Amino acid sequence: MTSAPTPPDSRRADGRLAPARLPPPEIAQLDPAWSRLVETPDLDGVGRTWHVLDNGATAPRLTLLCVHGNPTWSYMWRRLLADAPADIRVIAVDQLDMGFSERTGVTRRLAQRIEDLADLTERLDVSGPVVIVAHDWGGPVSLGWAQQNRELLAGLILMNTAVHHPPADSAPGLIRLARLPGIRTTTCVSTPAFIGAALATARPHLGTEIRQGYHAPYHSPGRRHGIGAFVADIPLDANHPTRSRLRDVADSLSDLAETPTLILWGAADPVFSDVHLADLTARLPQADIHRFADGGHLLSEHPDAADAIWAWLDRRPPVTDRPPTKPTLWSALDERAGDPEVAVVEMTGAVPPHSLTFGQLGADVARTAAGLEALGVAPGERVALMIPPGIDLTVCLYACWRLGAAVVFVDAGLGPRGISRALASAAPDYLIGVRRALVAS
Repeated sequence: MTSAPTPPDSRRADGRLAPARLPPPEIAQLDPAWSRLVETPDLDGVGRTWHVLDNGATAPRLTLLCVHGNPTWSYMWRRLLADAPADIRVIAVDQLDMGFSERTGVTRRLAQRIEDLADLTERLDVSGPVVIVAHDWGGPVSLGWAQQNRELLAGLILMNTAVHHPPADSAPGLIRLARLPGIRTTTCVSTPAFIGAALATARPHLGTEIRQGYHAPYHSPGRRHGIGAFVADIPLDANHPTRSRLRDVADSLSDLAETPTLILWGAADPVFSDVHLADLTARLPQADIHRFADGGHLLSEHPDAADAIWAWLDRRPPVTDRPPTKPTLWSALDERAGDPEVAVVEMTGAVPPHSLTFGQLGADVARTAAGLEALGVAPGERVALMIPPGIDLTVCLYACWRLGAAVVFVDAGLGPRGISRALASAAPDYLIGVRRALVAS
């Protein structure tokens, strides 16, 4: 950790660095009751003060630990705080040198920020089960924390982030531009240009009051120093001091392979592309993927993002004490093996109509599932079905469910262009279809 120049306006009259402070009460959609200042007395040997948003739930059954990236702050998680049930605690931190937390005047690289977060959660008396919710640089920081606190960890929710960055010549254009000598200071510190560019990536576009809310902690160059430091810490070069720590975080994700994971992804993000999504899913193969075709980089501002989080938590509670397993969709078929009663009738106009008994349906589903498994279809993988409604579709659907695969329906009524967009958005691992559908795809 090395000292960094401190802009003149980040010092108070007594010479101390700019302290943490509470946000002004007029920030849109931000409840002042959520804000609190928290001191970590031993951090850096002098103590540091953080601003956090905390809904203050007592005796929570679950805690969401929300970590922002660059150049945002805890404001991005306001919808989660507003909608949280009474028994879920939501803590959204402002990383040091960011938001309304203290300006330390010290270069804080990834390794230091992981330790910072650990000190803060200890001070907040955070206990399990904890679900990480992270975006952008908050991803590596919180994943590093998660690897050190696996006894508390119950789930991961990641939004447009990365643990592996491509070489400098293939990095996103916005990042390459911000890293140019002289440009970083101008765009990130001297002016609010980098903030403006980041907010412009939101889809749908943000209203004036919300943009003002994001700008609120960063009204002067002295308060934007951390933004430039985050950009400088992106390890695009082989000898960058953060490269080895980021590699450690990436390589250790295999240790979290049993952790329930949700990845929410904005496909219209100019910063993190589907290359980064593919890397994350390869490292976290258990992840459920929700890809927003119209979502931008600032995915928390998508109108459906918060609802997707709550729906996932309701559907897959990330706790160890789960209720007994319920009957599966196919358990009734297994119970009716050999049953001659008709289960499915195909309404095609044929005389007599094509039908299957429960016994035949169960046997066909089991045989199809075994065939798909032999081809490599595994639990959690996405299978696109381009099959007209009828018995074949029913059998394939139940076979995929039996394997634990996620099913993507592709409607021929979308037309060639719509089908192409649907397949690109869903990014299926396998495609099952009638001959003309396979040719068209």
